[in-house]
Amino acid sequence: MSLIDVPKSVLDYQLIDTTDALQDFCESARSAGWFAIDSEFVRQRTYYAKLGLLQVHAAGTTAVIDPLVKLNLASLWQLIADPAVTSVLHAGGEDIELFYNQSGNAPQRIFDTQIAAGFCGLGSAMGYAKLVEQLCGGVELDKSLSRTDWLRRPLTPQQLDYAAADASYLSAMYPYLLRLCEDKDVLDIVLAESRLQVEKRTQEIAPDLLYLFIGNAWQLNPQQLAVLQRLTAWRQRKAQSRDMPIGFVFKDGVLLELARRQPSSEKQLHGIDGLPPLTRKYSGAELIEVIQDSRQRPQSDYPAPLQRLDDMPGYKDAVKTIKQGIQRVATELDVDPVLIASRKQINDFLNFHWQFSSHQQQRLPQPDLKQGWRWRLLEAELSGLI
Repeated sequence: MSLIDVPKSVLDYQLIDTTDALQDFCESARSAGWFAIDSEFVRQRTYYAKLGLLQVHAAGTTAVIDPLVKLNLASLWQLIADPAVTSVLHAGGEDIELFYNQSGNAPQRIFDTQIAAGFCGLGSAMGYAKLVEQLCGGVELDKSLSRTDWLRRPLTPQQLDYAAADASYLSAMYPYLLRLCEDKDVLDIVLAESRLQVEKRTQEIAPDLLYLFIGNAWQLNPQQLAVLQRLTAWRQRKAQSRDMPIGFVFKDGVLLELARRQPSSEKQLHGIDGLPPLTRKYSGAELIEVIQDSRQRPQSDYPAPLQRLDDMPGYKDAVKTIKQGIQRVATELDVDPVLIASRKQINDFLNFHWQFSSHQQQRLPQPDLKQGWRWRLLEAELSGLI
């Protein structure tokens, strides 16, 4: 049995390949006050995702937008950034990041159907196809084309049908999920949590603070941390400037090994297991220079030592206290406790307040548990741990 009105024909859509047609669609969406949007992109060998296709639905019309033709997308980016228009996405983190990198504007009013499904008791972190199957009477989406090279042209009719269906079903599910959120009195939380994804996907960490988020950095002494700090910032800049995934420069394990061993010549780089040959060949001299400059920093400029969070006094009791608060809130809202806070969010909160200096805290985004609805509902348990 279907819980929503399934689109009569998900294959009934228009192809937008002119700026005028896109502007007309955006005006319809603005009048409607909301629209559904999904994107197809490729991000296998680049730092920034490459936009391949956009699929949208508004005011009864599904459209597929081809961004690779001579098409000005300004009207779409303005629509997404309009605080009076709701952009409906599913698990939209990567889409949000893509829109931001493409346009320079952060989306404003977001309704994420995955988040809504979780807070409405339909299932936590539910995939799009599973949610469609649950709400649309057993409809099974064909996901065999998800690995398509969306940058290659021409696209086949089957590929276009596949993309359009996502927007059609997304638009059909939105009114039902919206009413469900209102009935369960969780709409404010869903909108706030959706907005948090925008903030997390569009915020930037200062390069000199990136080392704080490298796993096992606590194993290094202050002098090694000084090298790690510079290397982490250098790796980020290199990946961005060459538009390649960070791991293609080198992975975190290699980063830690470089900070520990601090090779002083390009020849010694051959002894670093896992260092990509291309990085060694084309950036070896620059890498050695960064390490040598870091070693010359005065001791007074070394970062403060880090501790393993699990070993810090009071950690287990603090986690127990937070988990009790999480369970209390989850019971009150009748939702899965993982939606209130994950173990990572707990550790992020404690790391922020127990490890980071006040100066660092001022320059970093607040942890999730210190913000918005989570802080409001968990303040009793959290305030004593700061």
